[in-house]
Amino acid sequence: MYGSQGLTPKLVLRSQREARIRGGHPWVYRADVARLDGGWRDDEAVTVCAADGRVLGRGFYNPRPQIVCRLVTRQDEPVDDALLRRRLETAWAFRGTLAYDGDAGRVVFGEGDALPGLVVDRYGDVLVLQVLTRGIAARAGRLAELAAEVTGARAVYRRGDPTAAAIEGFEDMSGWLLGRAEAVAEFREGPCRFHVDLEGGQKTGFYLDQRESRARVAGRAAGRTVLDAFAYTGAFAAWALQGGAASVLALDSSGAACARAAAHLAANTPPGSAARHEVLEANAFDALRAFERDGHRFDLVVLDPPPFTRRRTAVDAALRGYKEINLRAFRCLRPGGLLASFSCSHHVSPTLFEEVCREAAGDVGRPVRVAAHMSQARDHPVLLTVPETRYLTGLLLEVLE
Repeated sequence: MYGSQGLTPKLVLRSQREARIRGGHPWVYRADVARLDGGWRDDEAVTVCAADGRVLGRGFYNPRPQIVCRLVTRQDEPVDDALLRRRLETAWAFRGTLAYDGDAGRVVFGEGDALPGLVVDRYGDVLVLQVLTRGIAARAGRLAELAAEVTGARAVYRRGDPTAAAIEGFEDMSGWLLGRAEAVAEFREGPCRFHVDLEGGQKTGFYLDQRESRARVAGRAAGRTVLDAFAYTGAFAAWALQGGAASVLALDSSGAACARAAAHLAANTPPGSAARHEVLEANAFDALRAFERDGHRFDLVVLDPPPFTRRRTAVDAALRGYKEINLRAFRCLRPGGLLASFSCSHHVSPTLFEEVCREAAGDVGRPVRVAAHMSQARDHPVLLTVPETRYLTGLLLEVLE
């Protein structure tokens, strides 16, 4: 993509701020920039250069947010349809190597697929596209066409993100970019059947990043009484039923989510199973306190809350919240019980999260064994040089007595 003089304008970095970009991180902060040379046009790709003039890559420039540019390529090449198609083809080919059982998954995970600001999820033959930067937003329609061509999807729906739109300064919108399908799509994940609300659900409608953890937890669910706290639409609970749980209780504070969870549990109870399932609309913190007080105990508890912080400055408060719910969960577990506990706040590192769980177990005074470490599904790839791409951390913990 070329500027008015036939060449892209240059974003020249301060010499003392180049090391992170040279080392593989794609984000250019406002404080990294020494100057902008050339006639930049709104949402145009710029060439990012070191102080000595060496090209470090190209990306879309936006002076409004703190992150003013995210590199799409580290080569001296135009950011055009050919490059975007190559990125999509590479992302799709990688998903083909994962051998997932089902017809849903993440197709593009932003920086993890060298397409910063773009998220694409697949539900059957429908794609859901979400844009997080202004440069990508300006190309949403074309990206939808390219993604459909690469994956063979028949329709692409765009989900809005008001927070990103406000930060980046683009118009937030939702709607069909290509073709049209039912607003509620059915898809399969392993042995489970789910329905996703493409227009009204959280994120792109479903938390696909937990698919591998759901399978792991289901593998330990046979014969157990299961509590799925922060259940949303009950995916962990449905997997537990398929895994042979004796009973499942799913709870969430959203009435709409509870209604969908009830449908999912009914649809995913194996034929002939005597398993009991129930959905409770409640605040998880309050419910855990009530279970502890009333002597209600479980063999397996899943804690998968929304992010307790999106800001580094609020990490301490988030850690207090994680400690509280894990402490309550430990107190509600029978000896030999399992706790699958997660954090999806990337500011809470795996080390920090494990320390919080250790403190909670210590306060309860119960010996706890780490049965497994868990993270986001592999279709949400983590870049070694971009720690921000790892945001989901989890532990499967076993109470020994």
